[in-house]
Amino acid sequence: MTATAALELGDIRRMPYGVARIAAAEAVTRRIEAEGPREVLAEALLDLVEAYTYAGEGAKSFVVFARALRLWDDSPELFDGQDEHNLFWEFKWVASDLPHYPQITAEQGAAFLDDMERRYRLVGHGLSAVRMSRFRWDWHTGSPDAEDTRLAWIARSRDEFDDCRACTIGQQVLFFTETGRHEEAVALGSTQDDSCNLEPTITHHAVALSALLTGDPELALDQHRRALASLDTTNRELAPSRGQGFELLARGGHLDRALRVLRNDDVALLDQAPTPLKRLHFLVGVLSGLSANLDHGDTVTGLREPERGTVTALHAWVHAQADELAAQFDARNGNRYYADLIARALTATRADRPLDLDGGTPATTPAAPQDADPATVAEPGVGVSGEERYARAEVLAARQDHRGARPEYLAAAEQFEDHGLLGRAGLALAEAAQCAAEAGDDDAAHDTFGAAVPRLVAGGVPEEVTAAVLAAWAPLAVRMDEIGDVLSSLAELLVKVEQPLDTSDLAEDLAQRRRAEHARTAATVRDTLARTLAGAQAWQIPAELGAVNPADEAVRAGEEFARLGLVADAAHAFWLAGRVQRAAGVTDAAIWALESAFEGFTASGRNDARAEAAGELIELLRASGQPDRADQITAQLTR
Repeated sequence: MTATAALELGDIRRMPYGVARIAAAEAVTRRIEAEGPREVLAEALLDLVEAYTYAGEGAKSFVVFARALRLWDDSPELFDGQDEHNLFWEFKWVASDLPHYPQITAEQGAAFLDDMERRYRLVGHGLSAVRMSRFRWDWHTGSPDAEDTRLAWIARSRDEFDDCRACTIGQQVLFFTETGRHEEAVALGSTQDDSCNLEPTITHHAVALSALLTGDPELALDQHRRALASLDTTNRELAPSRGQGFELLARGGHLDRALRVLRNDDVALLDQAPTPLKRLHFLVGVLSGLSANLDHGDTVTGLREPERGTVTALHAWVHAQADELAAQFDARNGNRYYADLIARALTATRADRPLDLDGGTPATTPAAPQDADPATVAEPGVGVSGEERYARAEVLAARQDHRGARPEYLAAAEQFEDHGLLGRAGLALAEAAQCAAEAGDDDAAHDTFGAAVPRLVAGGVPEEVTAAVLAAWAPLAVRMDEIGDVLSSLAELLVKVEQPLDTSDLAEDLAQRRRAEHARTAATVRDTLARTLAGAQAWQIPAELGAVNPADEAVRAGEEFARLGLVADAAHAFWLAGRVQRAAGVTDAAIWALESAFEGFTASGRNDARAEAAGELIELLRASGQPDRADQITAQLTR
């Protein structure tokens, strides 16, 4: 029985953080508490604390961690060496979350930290984690002692319970940036040379903003690009950094791009973040960026809610939300720390030297095939052929030198077109577009994809190639709020690939293979169309596609993938359908689609996607009054 429980806990630890992992950890922990074996109870409780902490449910970890401490006090023999280490390691996770909730009083926070120090001393562990936790409490509660406790932390020797080097640097850089010590933030941030699940993203975001505000837009741009390269947009723990990213772009002269990132990647953080304090920090960053652009108050934000529809309206809404949160924290802290952060945000201005987001990369792309005079994109070089340029670009791209590869692809495309090789030109442009996307230059990537597709069509490349390029372009076009050309191209291609394929002159085995390839292309195009429509706002969809239901198209694509034996692709399509139907309140259909996705990911061994789809299904089943079915899904997660 002990071995079985240990295997279940191991399965849970391999799941991505989120609803499904929490549900599985809760279920297994409840069973172990009720039925045993007690030998793994400490492990189960500490695993549940981890599941809560890294899924943005830190408040729920307080009670579970208290149970683990009681178990340690009552039955220390149940903790092996690893359990003991995890208990004291997770102590600092809980301590770090304390100041993030205004309902945790100053007295409770002080008592927790004192108890933490007592327990560390009692078992003979070093106190670095305790000193770090005291610094974070003082910092986030606006205590005038924060600098003293920071120095007390870093001046002492490190021990096994200290944060990693990357976080030790990153937390201080973030503290310096938040408190206006921008030169110190840049200096310390330049020493960042390590990584973890949060770093170096936090450091790069903070240094980028500090560099901009100290008049060094070149360094700010470099750090911004490094931040994007290391960013996991699914990690909501980075909410404060995402707020800094908005502030950087908006104060750096790129309000439109800041709004685009907000509505495509971070809009959920306006209403909910992993903790109330992380939400407040995000709102303060957005407020600063908007305050610096109130002279563009009529600019449309692209957000759906009327109260957030323009820069002026969004500014007023964010200000009110931030004020409400700040009042709660300042009341707990007995000061005006967060009110002062908001006051500073309200006086933010645009930087004297804006960010040059297009600097260092060619901004032009060849004109569409029907235009007579394609734009010059790069010096071809005497005696250098398009194939040589393309080969050179391939080498650079393989080295991840996307900025170096892009002009070579563009030059190759121009030479191919000069020789009438439109299909080859389109392929080179598609590769150049992908390089721009990898380098974070969405505008150039979007324009270059737009130049590539008509050339691919005119050059007669196989339809599956055009379908693949459209699948790469579509999510970018959705981000750019410019989906018209993508939708038109998808609709035209779908008409073509839905036509029966004539294989009468082919041997049967080859004919079957060609029909399967053709069906896969049709399913891919349909799936891409569904994803594009699902990601678009209603006003962006042309009238001729207004009646097309993205969920229906996704289900049909899933069924087509399933007939071809492409189980993982089918699961992804059903997952999309379930999400669209859930958002539309079509509960029964959403449950069917999410169950189909869950089964498909299970069969194809896509465990991370399986857990995420399961989490959404569990939430929906619980919300629709079907807890028993939700428990059945949970029970399958550790099998």
